Amino acid sequence: MAEKTPTRRAPRRAAEQTRRAQSERTQLHLLQTATWLFSERGFHGTGIRDIADAAGVAVSAMYYYARSKDEVLDAVMQRGLERLDGASSEALEGVSGASERLATLISVHVALHARNPRTTSVIDQELNALPAPVRKRTLAQRDVYEARWEAVLRAGVDGGEFVERGRVGRLALLQMCTGVAHWYRPRGEMRVVELCDRFADMGLALMGARRGGEAVEVAALDLAPRERLLPLVEIPTEPRRKPSGA
Repeated sequence: MAEKTPTRRAPRRAAEQTRRAQSERTQLHLLQTATWLFSERGFHGTGIRDIADAAGVAVSAMYYYARSKDEVLDAVMQRGLERLDGASSEALEGVSGASERLATLISVHVALHARNPRTTSVIDQELNALPAPVRKRTLAQRDVYEARWEAVLRAGVDGGEFVERGRVGRLALLQMCTGVAHWYRPRGEMRVVELCDRFADMGLALMGARRGGEAVEVAALDLAPRERLLPLVEIPTEPRRKPSGA
């Protein structure tokens, strides 16, 4: 039997996988750095060179991963909105009952904003900085997410469980939950899971949630442990510490 010629494919594949992994780590690092700077200085107060310097890479490396600062902002927003939409959709699977579904939506929204304050701040404050076509697409994504809230609230009203609050009720709930990003601190006296339950109770009260003539409270609902939500809401591009070069 002829002796097989040693193949070089395996080492080449390994080298390619290593390069790809390094490229993904660099891209993640750049997006985390950009998120920090956008949240601190604003989009218009941050330049491509600022991001590169803070990340400790050459400006040419920035342009390898993004053609413009607009593209960087778009990437930050996309990752945040995709995680928000995906987490809420996954958390609602198998959850029945209007109050249970509303409490779940509130918990996801609060947890995601508490755990990712810089990303959510950029999404909330820099939407108008996006180019018009990208902004239109981003608004459509946000509308899909808010439609999920509207469907839950409408089901509760139609089923006699919630009071009709109209569009104002939905906006009030979202603004209340979004505000967590501005003041919550993980080293404070309240854990994220406790914050979720507190806000869920306030949201149910705002909607006048009642069953059998009694006000609905989170403690009486059959909900999955809030700790299970935390892995769902983690956004990889959220910076967990100040960039060394910032």
